[in-house]
Amino acid sequence: MYLGIPLRRKVHQAREILLLSPEFSSITCKMAPDIDQIWTITSDGATSPMDERKILVKRALNQKVLVPSILSLMPAWPSELQPDIDEINKEIDEWLPTVNVAEKKKAKHRARGNYTFLTAVYYPHCKKDKMLTLTKFLYWIFFWDDEIDTGGELTEDKEGTILCCEETNKAVDDCLGPNPNYTPPSNSRGTVEMFYPILRDLRAGLGPVSTERLRLELHDYINGVGRQQQVRQGDSLPDPWYHFQIRSDDVGVIPSITQNEYAMDFELPEYVRRHEAMEVIVQECTKLTVLLNDVLSLQKEFRVSQLENIVLLFMNKYNMSLQSAIDRVLDLIREHYAICVAAEQRLPWSKDDENLNENIREYIRGCHRLATGTAYWSYSCERYFKQSQVNNKWEVLLDLSYE
Repeated sequence: MYLGIPLRRKVHQAREILLLSPEFSSITCKMAPDIDQIWTITSDGATSPMDERKILVKRALNQKVLVPSILSLMPAWPSELQPDIDEINKEIDEWLPTVNVAEKKKAKHRARGNYTFLTAVYYPHCKKDKMLTLTKFLYWIFFWDDEIDTGGELTEDKEGTILCCEETNKAVDDCLGPNPNYTPPSNSRGTVEMFYPILRDLRAGLGPVSTERLRLELHDYINGVGRQQQVRQGDSLPDPWYHFQIRSDDVGVIPSITQNEYAMDFELPEYVRRHEAMEVIVQECTKLTVLLNDVLSLQKEFRVSQLENIVLLFMNKYNMSLQSAIDRVLDLIREHYAICVAAEQRLPWSKDDENLNENIREYIRGCHRLATGTAYWSYSCERYFKQSQVNNKWEVLLDLSYE
């Protein structure tokens, strides 16, 4: 947990010195440090926090780098699309005017995000009615996150962010707790108001075990976004491994994994979900999604001065070139993909319950799709870069200018 990491700092201090030494840094491309054991303070006091950011921006500014296809790094995991995208988009266009969110924000997300496409690649075999609910959830998560993310209404408002998270956590407990209440409080912010009917519809299609799992995962995500805002408002840039840890712990993809049970009408037994191998698969697919998202969103984040991106943080921490920092992240993707594939051999397969085995397979495919689907969607819309920057090999030419 975020608040518990400093307590382990002295225990791992000697190991940390080794991990972050110049002699060891050449190895870390192939074997990443154990991020759950690392806590460092990035600033050494020689450079002021403001100068640190200015120096990093100056080093990266106006560079272009060709990034290979992220999907090619996960070769055994195919991508498919649910066929009802056009019909769902029509229903989304009827629904969006009823959502109490600024028209400018709705228009921006509808034009650049194409979250129906993202839903279709996350859940390619779900029924049309469920796809609509899942698409609404993704609209909610991007609307809500943008309130707090860089450039949002609450980006520099700590107290406002705390209140927003409290109101959103209340919505989760109201709708997914033991005594459901689907009526939002009066004068709720728009992103909270819209969340109530979405959670109501999700609950209607989930079993009790999955409902409780989703409730806890949403709390982790909501609280994690609040912590991320505090990190971005810190004076110094965070250590890249610490950034990777808190992003992996708190990222919003884990609720989307559980929603695979909603999409495909099954409930995974808790003993299977908490099995060692399954925990590894969920964690590794989460890490893969964080890593590939930081690469593919690098241009967009740089242009809005959001420097808390693992590529830029590697440049800052290890004085690496932009190309070397991206190569390091790509090596981490290969590493975590291999760990995930190996864990699948240790799953608790049943000897006589083939229905359970198929549910396990579907859950695993859902984990895979969180990584591959995020990449596929990123190449297929213009949230992070223009389509003209992608070639026929799915390589993208990132441009760190302020165009």
